[in-house]
Amino acid sequence: METETIEGIDYHFAPPEELAREDMERIISLVEAGGSVDPGRVRENLSHAFLIGYVRDDKGEIAACSSLKHPRTEFTQMVREQTGLDLSGFLERGYTSVLPELRGRKMASNLLAGLTARVGSRKLYSVIGEDNIGGQKIAINNNTRKMAVYKSPKTGKKMGIWIPEWMI
Repeated sequence: METETIEGIDYHFAPPEELAREDMERIISLVEAGGSVDPGRVRENLSHAFLIGYVRDDKGEIAACSSLKHPRTEFTQMVREQTGLDLSGFLERGYTSVLPELRGRKMASNLLAGLTARVGSRKLYSVIGEDNIGGQKIAINNNTRKMAVYKSPKTGKKMGIWIPEWMI
């Protein structure tokens, strides 16, 4: 596990197999509470993630998280069919969640930057809903550019694929 301190806040980065069971359960709960992802896939996707980033609050509870996941083949094929964008071999940066009372402290931005700094030679993308203005602002502040828009077959919502500018 790696830890990085920014403005007095410790950011932890670890592969899922290094997380304590109760920490993984808290991260899963935090992601599911956000309500923007399919709860049926959260546990499986996080257990097979490449890397998970998180922050603890003053009580030692996990209060913010994000991850680098291995995308499902069905997803990358659907994006390619709709947009022509080939995401083969990419990691997906996602499942970013911060407790409402701790928002505005740059935790999400710092988690995303920390994860991005740890990808090595891999490329990554993020999926951000076209109606998620806050998520788009964080992406722009992290020098990420929207490369394509697809329509989710499950929800019918338009979603953007964002890639860090230095990877384009």
